[in-house]
Amino acid sequence: MRGGLVYNRRQAARRPEGDQDDGQDTMHNIALSLGTLLLLVSMQSGAAERDAAAAWENRCEECHGEADKFAQKYLWDADGTLQGQHHVDDLHLFMQNHYLPSHEVDKLNEMLRGHANRLARFAEQCGSCHDSAEEFVRNSISTWGDAISGVNNGIPVVEFLPSHQGLSEADAEFFTRLLTRVESQLSR
Repeated sequence: MRGGLVYNRRQAARRPEGDQDDGQDTMHNIALSLGTLLLLVSMQSGAAERDAAAAWENRCEECHGEADKFAQKYLWDADGTLQGQHHVDDLHLFMQNHYLPSHEVDKLNEMLRGHANRLARFAEQCGSCHDSAEEFVRNSISTWGDAISGVNNGIPVVEFLPSHQGLSEADAEFFTRLLTRVESQLSR
């Protein structure tokens, strides 16, 4: 803040005599500071996921493969706690002792928990009508250009899901991303 005061004093010193600060300079500086702060916060929101993905690629992928496949095969979410086939009681502690710096463990834990929950959510919300996400994609989804679409109707999934079974916009976005990811994995 002191730098701002020094700047304002210099600026005031350069003003012609009789020209008074009407508060615009101060408001301008406050607005710039708030804008910068908001920009920094918004940049960090996606950074944790990118940091976790980079940490996985650099430290874990060589032995464990892709994070989403690993999580879906070996991990599950038990009431908000990530658990796995090994070290069921305290996977978080295991991760801390498994060649990971402590500042990366929380990020990786959250990322893997998200991966572990994705197919379970499909089974829970869609399983009464559709098979697994993989079977649904194999039988009912095709790629048209850059988008996935229904095989029978040709409607892009992103357009169809918001009107399907009363899904909220957020749910439609989640399932569109999930089905797109499953389709890309199956088409490799």
